[in-house]
Amino acid sequence: MSAPYRIADFGPSDLLTSDREYFRRLRVDVAETGFFENREFRISEELDIGTGEQLVYKFSSPVDFILQLQALSVDTGGIRFTAYRAAQGTEGGAFTPIEMYRVNLMDDAPDYTRQASISSGGTFTTTAKPVEVIRLRTSGSTAQQATVTGAVGDQRALAAGDYYLVFTVLGNSPATGTFDLKWEERP
Repeated sequence: MSAPYRIADFGPSDLLTSDREYFRRLRVDVAETGFFENREFRISEELDIGTGEQLVYKFSSPVDFILQLQALSVDTGGIRFTAYRAAQGTEGGAFTPIEMYRVNLMDDAPDYTRQASISSGGTFTTTAKPVEVIRLRTSGSTAQQATVTGAVGDQRALAAGDYYLVFTVLGNSPATGTFDLKWEERP
């Protein structure tokens, strides 16, 4: 039985996995192009939030981006994480830039100038419903304390703009933990 197509019908032969009929498949890259083009970035922040305090991160991107990971871990107390779009509230106070890291640190990674920025320290006031909520609380008993983790790992394509990530203490005692964020810029 002969196939109703020829190799040339699929374009360049380097896009195929085999020259044998019925075995050839289109070659698919299992990795992210953005990783190899050096457009993926991350942060990893330690959180230490006092009772009645809030910690706000402002994520600003002039280009569309893919949010690949948000992970919150709490080792003492409880934290409520909420995310908002800029149009949902009002920022205040002074924000200080935080350190961001490339995901691809290989020597042969191409040059790419990061466009997004992240800063912390200001405020964000809103009465709007958050676009995302994560709540984590550790046990109050010393003998039962353990770190708890909540993560959102589904990729989401987001538009260029400002986003506010707000961390609030749950309960009447300070909270500590970590927050990780990873994204790919899509210029």
